[in-house]
Amino acid sequence: MTLLSPVAAAFEGLRTMRRHPVSVLAWAGFSLVMLPLLGLLAKLVLGEQDRANLALRSSSADPREILDFVSRVGGVMILLILLALVLGAILSAAIMRSVLRPQERGWAYLRVGREDLRLLVVALIHWAAALMVAVIPGGVVALGTALLGDSPAAGWFGFLGGLTVIGLSTWVAVRLSLLAPHAFISGHIDPRAAWLLTHGQFLRLLGMIVIVIVTCLIVSILGTTISSIVGAVIAGGLEDPIAGGPAASHPRLILALLANLLLAPVFLTLQAVIVTAAPAAAFRQLAGGEA
Repeated sequence: MTLLSPVAAAFEGLRTMRRHPVSVLAWAGFSLVMLPLLGLLAKLVLGEQDRANLALRSSSADPREILDFVSRVGGVMILLILLALVLGAILSAAIMRSVLRPQERGWAYLRVGREDLRLLVVALIHWAAALMVAVIPGGVVALGTALLGDSPAAGWFGFLGGLTVIGLSTWVAVRLSLLAPHAFISGHIDPRAAWLLTHGQFLRLLGMIVIVIVTCLIVSILGTTISSIVGAVIAGGLEDPIAGGPAASHPRLILALLANLLLAPVFLTLQAVIVTAAPAAAFRQLAGGEA
């Protein structure tokens, strides 16, 4: 049985950045264009009042308020989520293509076809799995804990139930981690085959995922630091804004905000490369000739 190298798989994203820097820049440009468009679409279709309600409901613990809001804007939210998943599938397909089929360069490996559609369906499967093993069980644990009140049993129920949900979610996430690259290469979506491919590799795949998470955190910290430095350099002297004018109208502040808005999609793209390339490399190791 082939044994996975979790470190090699986890760092495939960094190697992809080194091998295809122009493609990574093109993916960042794709994100730089699509993410603001998605935000603008959300702003247009939701409206100011719905956005305000969404901000309020996000911190609400009353299920009736949440259900009321979802019943009014649920269709719009589903449309926006599907659009975001489509854009994510196109980007993920390009990254996987660079790892599993590097000879199919095209234009930065970006194209729209059946592979992108399969990855969209895989994303929906992952969402459904998360709903079944994390969201619904987590809600049951929260409800049970609330019904038990302040009794000692409530604490134990919440603690053991939380551990169970975390364990089940982790197990399913690891066992389905190769579904996307398997669907990309095989040309069909077969959760059972992808599940069996992870047999005997659970701890190694889990180690790969942990390394990927840590790497993404480092990239996030690096991105925040660079954005802060760039913003501070551009906004130098902001402590003495235009006399009598609001700080928001200061040209340097506007430039600093624009710089941060431009840098954010770049670092999000780098994280996407790390997250997507790792399971693709793991599949290539385990599948052997099939890959």
